[in-house]
Amino acid sequence: MATKLEKMLMLEKDIKLNKIYESNDLKDFSLKIMNCEKINKIYGNLTFEKAHEDRPYTFTSLVTSIDGRIAFSDAPQGPLISRKNNYAGNGGLADWWILNMLRSVCDAVILGAGTMKAESDYTCHVFDQDLENARIKNNLNPVPWNIITSIDGKDIPFDHRMFKESEIPLIISSSSKALNHIKENINNDYIVIGPLNSKEDINNTLIEKMNNSKNKVIIIITGKNAPDSHVLFYLLKKFGIDRLLIETPSYMHYLVSEKLMDELFFNYSCLYIGGKALTIGQYGKEFTSECHPHTKMLSIHSHNDHFFYFRHRLIYN
Repeated sequence: MATKLEKMLMLEKDIKLNKIYESNDLKDFSLKIMNCEKINKIYGNLTFEKAHEDRPYTFTSLVTSIDGRIAFSDAPQGPLISRKNNYAGNGGLADWWILNMLRSVCDAVILGAGTMKAESDYTCHVFDQDLENARIKNNLNPVPWNIITSIDGKDIPFDHRMFKESEIPLIISSSSKALNHIKENINNDYIVIGPLNSKEDINNTLIEKMNNSKNKVIIIITGKNAPDSHVLFYLLKKFGIDRLLIETPSYMHYLVSEKLMDELFFNYSCLYIGGKALTIGQYGKEFTSECHPHTKMLSIHSHNDHFFYFRHRLIYN
């Protein structure tokens, strides 16, 4: 169980976000996920575009340095980009709160097995009691689905905390080549969905099977050597996941290349790192000068002169 200390009440005066820009496009974003006074007071009116018919609406929340680095080489924990900003005051707390705000309005969170290996206590709870209470009041599960993504399953730490807490609804997304390894190493009750080779493999019987197994780990197998995100997202949509938060930078970069990402909530910690420190798409295929996505700024918030919070809408050619 997540402790009361973890599910803290983050005080409005400590988070303190000032909206300094808002695009007119947001006037057309008519989908309000839930009523939450705290979100309204701190962030403002949080609305989204209408959900897609064939996949979840996807967004991410990442914190970077001003030169786009997401970790220090000598200390690779992602949160340090916020915490080591010596001039930001509670800017790092505001960054953490925005992540929890987005968790509170999503149906599921995708995280990478690498994050689990780096952080043994990592879970995708909503670590603000006010936000969790708002989820419950709006008939959402207290904890969104935690979806672990892995290419071959061999990087999944099956002794991780996430596998030990019954309140966490858990899904593993991987490929056919991972199935035997997962079966041999998982200690939880589970069901296997797949292998699924196309959207045509998905039917009502399959969805009913998933709905009847929410107390188990649901293992979704798509693709032969790597998960097929198009098939996976179609299945998740049919399963009732309309809004999907991506918390793994490498997978987020891949989804952009597949035109499956809708929004980027990028928080900018005003420090400079440089060198060979990790960037968002460092291990993925880069875009070219002739073919690359663009973004449109939807809003900008600030905590002080040293921490800013940008919301981008992706534009694909």
